This record gives sequence, C-alpha cells and structure tokens, in this order.
Amino acid sequence: MRRPSPLPEEVAALMAFAEADARRYGASRRRLAASDLVTPYRGARLDAGAERSIPNLVTAYARRMPPTQFFSHATAALLNGVPLPLALERDQRLHVSVFAGAPQPRVRGVIGHQLDPARTLTLTAGGIAMTDAVTTWCQLSTLLGVDDLVAAGDYLVTGRESLGGRRPAATVAMLAAGVAGHRGSPGAIRLRTALPLVRHGPLSRRESLLRLRIVGAGLPEPVAGFMVRDPRLGWYAPTVDLAYPDYRVAIEYEGDHHRKSGQFRRDIRRYERLQDIGWAVVRVSAVDVPDHDTAASRETTDRIEARLRQHGWRG
Repeated sequence: MRRPSPLPEEVAALMAFAEADARRYGASRRRLAASDLVTPYRGARLDAGAERSIPNLVTAYARRMPPTQFFSHATAALLNGVPLPLALERDQRLHVSVFAGAPQPRVRGVIGHQLDPARTLTLTAGGIAMTDAVTTWCQLSTLLGVDDLVAAGDYLVTGRESLGGRRPAATVAMLAAGVAGHRGSPGAIRLRTALPLVRHGPLSRRESLLRLRIVGAGLPEPVAGFMVRDPRLGWYAPTVDLAYPDYRVAIEYEGDHHRKSGQFRRDIRRYERLQDIGWAVVRVSAVDVPDHDTAASRETTDRIEARLRQHGWRG
C-alpha cells in the first residue's frame, strides 16, 4: 500500500488537529482522507493509531470547537479524574455545552447542552475549556444516583495528592455553595441529599460506596483515612481506609493495585502491625462492594458488625 504523503509540518506532530488548520497549511482533501487519519467529528482529524479514549477524543473535538463551547457534565468530570460508574467511563459521547443564547452543538458523538450562566463557572486547563469542579459536580446530579454523587464529591474534596495525584479541587463549603446556586434545577433534590454525606478521606469510589453501605446498614460511621498512632508502633503510623478507633477495627478496601508486589508487602506489614496492637482488620474487595446494594453488600456489613461486636460495640 502506498504510504500517505507527509502532512504539513504545522500539524504533522499533532495527535489531533482541525481540518481547517491542515487545509490552511496546504493539506489536500485527499491527504486528509488517507488511512493514517480518522474523523471522530466533522472537521477534526485524529491519528488512526491513537486510542479512542475520552482525553484523546476531547483533544480532537477541541481542535475544531468554537469559543462559545466548553466541555461539561461527565466529560468534564472524567477530564478531572472524577471516578464514575463503568458505563459512564466507557461512554465515548462527549458532553459539550454553551450558554443560553448560543447555538447548541449538533455533532454526531456529542451531547449538547444549553446552560444558565448564573449557575455555571468555567475554566481553561491545558487549552481545554470546561466547567469548574463545583459546577461539574452539580451537573452530575442529573446522571448519577446519590451514592455515586457522594463518591464524586468525596473525590473532589479529597483528591489523590497522598498517592502522588491531583490536589483537592473543592471543599465541602464550595460544594454547598454550588448546591445553593442550583436550587430548583434538575437534580437539585439529589444534590441536597448527597451533600451532607460527602467526606474528606476516601481514596476510591469503592471506598466511598463501602462507607455508605456501612452507614445504611445501621452501623456507626467509620472514620475515613484514619492514621493509627500508638506508642507500641514507634515511628510507624499506618493509615487505614476506614476505621473505628474506639473499637480498634480497621476496614481495608483492596483494589487491583494491591496486587503489585511492593504494595502487597506493605499491606502485610500494616495488617500484622495493627494486629500486634489489638486491631482487627476487615479486608474487602470489589466483589464485596458491588455497584448496587446486594446480598454481597449485606454479607460485608454483617462481617463488619460482627468484628465491632467482638471489640465491644453494643449498638
């Protein structure tokens, strides 16, 4: 097969570019239709070898996006690392918004929205225009159930800085202000339900869901991200995902990253040292915290209740 001719140097190094830019620099329509490029959206080109991930699709659409448009809803959430249910993470349709009065985007693969500027704050990060963290969280109330909305809020107020990731993007007070500003909007009731349940500390969506299932089962609320300090441990102060300090019960959610050899060894050390000073450790995995409250969830909360009672909780 004949290799395509080189692209103009102004766009050759880009993973994605606007058709209009390439044409302006001399690329022919025939060249832009070659097999090394794909057209994810009208007016945009993407390297055929690039993964069709949300960040790459956003980059492609942004190259041809007019200044009146910005990313919002689930797309803005994913760009900011907010954990969402798998169905939303796999949905490759982009959410693109405009303020009321501007023409709404009508492009295949794009869900268009018109938003009230009084309830919407935007920002630009890395050249990408999107709604800010608080506005995005409020918008998610139209797409998520209460538990996942809480998990998204937990992420925004906690971040992943302790794991070398993002800093917190908001505070609970900022979320509260957003909820007040969205009074009467779609999802407002869900926002008011979720807000008092948001906590600083959980480091994954499943940790947030587990905390909510525990409380929903009538058990006392555990402390998220609790650092155990005990003179018997010396300088060592392990942090556990969820804890009942008064009863010395720790609950550890073990995601797939716990299988890595270094993490696996650190986990063993943490569990053993905690048991040395009288703590019980309840280990939980994804099968114990399904997306919906099921028999598996109830078995998990029953296990936690049993450990609490063994350590003195009387309910």
